[in-house]
This record gives sequence, C-alpha cells and structure tokens, in this order.
Amino acid sequence: MSEKNKRQQDEFSYRYPHKVYGSLPGVHQGKSLGTGDSFAGFSDLFDYPDPRRLDLRASLRNNLSTGKESYLVKRYQQRSPITLWMMADLSRSMAISNVNHEQLANLTQLIAHSAIGLGDRFGLAGFDSGLRHDVHMMPTRQRSMPMIAADMIRDAGPATSAGVDGMLHAANMITSKHAVVFLASDFCCDIDVIDKALRQLSRYTVVPIVWQHDDVNHLPSHAGWTEMRDSETGERRSVWMRPSVKKRWKQTIDNHFEQLTNCFMRHRVRPLFTDGEVTGEQLTNYFLGRK
Repeated sequence: MSEKNKRQQDEFSYRYPHKVYGSLPGVHQGKSLGTGDSFAGFSDLFDYPDPRRLDLRASLRNNLSTGKESYLVKRYQQRSPITLWMMADLSRSMAISNVNHEQLANLTQLIAHSAIGLGDRFGLAGFDSGLRHDVHMMPTRQRSMPMIAADMIRDAGPATSAGVDGMLHAANMITSKHAVVFLASDFCCDIDVIDKALRQLSRYTVVPIVWQHDDVNHLPSHAGWTEMRDSETGERRSVWMRPSVKKRWKQTIDNHFEQLTNCFMRHRVRPLFTDGEVTGEQLTNYFLGRK
C-alpha cells in the first residue's frame, strides 16, 4: 500500500461534548426527539402514532395507576450531525519554518476523511494576511472532498504579504450551529490577533494545532556571523551570533509561548502541540483526554 493510500485511510475518533439540536440523523447526542438509541420517555400512542414502539407493560402499569385506558409508545432522542472546520494558516512563517504545506494538507485530509466518514460535514477556511479564497470550502459531505481540500493547500501560492490578520476573517466564515474548529498554525504572531479570533469562535469547540518551531536549535552555539531571515517579511540581515544572543532569543520564544498558553487557558481551549505530522492516533488521544 502506498503512503498516499495510508494517509487516506488514517482517521480518528471524536465526540461532540454538547447536545445537538437538529432533525438530520447523525452520531452525536441530540436534543430533538426522533430515531435514536437514547431513551427519552413515553408518549401517548395517539400523539405519536408509531405502533412499532408500543410498550404494553408500561401501558398496563400506567392504566392501573391512573385508572385510564391508554397506550404508551417509547420516545428516543435523535442523534444529529455537526460540522468539522479546518482553519489553515498559510502565512509565510508556516511555509519557511519546519512546517510546510504538505503537513498541513495531510492534516486537512485526515480531518475531512474522519468527518465525512462519520456522517458529519467538513469545511475549510485558509488564511494568511487575509482570507484565502483559493483555499476555501463550504461545509460538505461529498466523499471526494478530503483529497480536493488537501490539494487546495498543496497547490496554494505563497502569501503576498506578511501577517495573519486573515485569521479573523476566516473565523467570521464559520457560521455553523454546532462545530469543532481545528485552528492549525505555528501561532508565531501577535497574541492579540489570536485572542480576538478565539473570542469570535467562543461558541464552538476549538482545537488549536500548534506547530512548534525548532529554528533556535539550528543556530550556531559559537560566536560568529550568521545570516538571519524574517519568516514573515522575508528581510535578510547579518547578525553577530554569540551564546548570550541565542539565550535571549530562546527566552523571547519561551515568553511568547507562555503568553500563548495563558491565552488558550483564558478561552478554555486545550492545544495540541506538535513538531511534525499529526496522526489519527494523536487526535484520538486528544479527544479522549490522553497525553
């Protein structure tokens, strides 16, 4: 089996933490009455004429206790579908660092395949300094969409300008009533932008996928000139690198991710940190609360 087919078959298990209101059949616990396996009580046969669910024992007990003659049928809660959204960061830092479009595309295909396979819908919103209209897909259940969504990311052109302000525009595109939103980024940007995006997504279950940079580990440990390049602006400059500079650089990154963690805690979202490919097993363990 090819590596490509393996990725197609990889999937993960998840459950939505809230009850879903909807009439369409799905796999998540719902609020509406209908077909399902979660018992919701009895109703009079004449109110809900479905003889297949007639319960003679319950009817007999009810008649003996009330002195009335009536027939009771069992009622169940309808299981309903949700939408899984992928918000994909296509900014310059994601393309230049240890994260690349291929890893992001593989994750998108994994999420889409798992959602559609379970009967849920999948939607995609790509962003960099603005909303990426070439990497956008409204929620769908079509079986071919996982590969199409992944190819959108693989074929996406580079960001035309620096920044991730498009994260806010992408968050505005999500209007589903019930959704799990995967926000995939290296999050090497202004914390205020992330904070605003999470506030916009507060009604949903948000799963931040945080790709961690390893750039500091690649810096020389001895003193000497080294050429640096800003991952967003592309600007190059020469720096006299020495251990103290590398230490301050690492401290700055540590401080940024400490602020990022605090931001996630304020919004009560739990991130998934990674430095490479994200597998179905990792996401399954995430939803099961495993380390």
